[in-house]
Amino acid sequence: MLNPEAVSKAMEAALYDRNKALTLSVERKEEVESKLPRIKEIARELSAVGAGIAKSFYSPDPQARVEALAAESLRLQAEKAQLLKAAGFSEDYLDPPFYCKRCEDTGRGEGGRLCDCIRERAIRISLEELAHISPSEHCSFENFSLDYYKDIKDKSGNSVYRRAQSNFQYLKAYSEDFSPNSKSLYIFGKTGLGKTHLTLAVANAVIRKGYYVIYGMAGALFSSIEEEKFRGISGKYSMKNLLGCDLLIIDDLGSEFKTSFSASVVHNIIESRLLANKPVIITTNLDINAIHAQYGERIASRIIGEYVPIKFDGADIRQLKKFQY
Repeated sequence: MLNPEAVSKAMEAALYDRNKALTLSVERKEEVESKLPRIKEIARELSAVGAGIAKSFYSPDPQARVEALAAESLRLQAEKAQLLKAAGFSEDYLDPPFYCKRCEDTGRGEGGRLCDCIRERAIRISLEELAHISPSEHCSFENFSLDYYKDIKDKSGNSVYRRAQSNFQYLKAYSEDFSPNSKSLYIFGKTGLGKTHLTLAVANAVIRKGYYVIYGMAGALFSSIEEEKFRGISGKYSMKNLLGCDLLIIDDLGSEFKTSFSASVVHNIIESRLLANKPVIITTNLDINAIHAQYGERIASRIIGEYVPIKFDGADIRQLKKFQY
């Protein structure tokens, strides 16, 4: 399911382009006819030919009449093209310059279905909106380097490289195979280990596949729900959207201002999306014991039982990058 708000914006953009193309076509028609009066005459003659074809079925020999009119139409069109070319105009100069030739910027294709151009625009809009609230344009699987995990050991003295490689491969495959019934993920570990980078890489990839993804920092999501409940102000982070999207990503769970309301929101989202079999990706610095302490046994139990745990170890990548320069 495409992001409905992005589809709406894409339709608005398409209709704007259509009006612009039609207006430009009228201006070009006036320009050409002022320089080439014969073009206006040809247009009238082509119109008469079209009317003649419609009436030809009542003539004594309909087929011969249609063939004669069709030949006349081709002759007039050839004359028009020759006149335009001789005057320095392209043959299609008088055609409206639609962005999408398939639907002529109506946004609808055969059978009233959304045209592919709307899908393409909606995906682009969704990616732009994600980039507006996050560094997503810099976060892809292609530019994620595992080199920062080499020679780094965990508390037990084991190399974290293999685990990082496994996390990378799992999340990449998850994005490639994503469906609205994919598993929910619990991605945890200390700050600066690459959790957000890879999560945004998943978001980018899933959006490009045409799915409706909502990404937000936990604090922003919960504040928006609070505004909706107590002030009636509903935005893109409305509860309806959070429960209805194909993939919900809650980044940095546990960083939000802690209230009984935020805990109830977490519970509602997790329970509702589990019942609907819709995936959630949670990234957090909290291990499951901290989740239990902050949100209670029920939420911790749901995450343990239903979410795929993905642990990140290592050193703060941001600090390692900083010392490279």
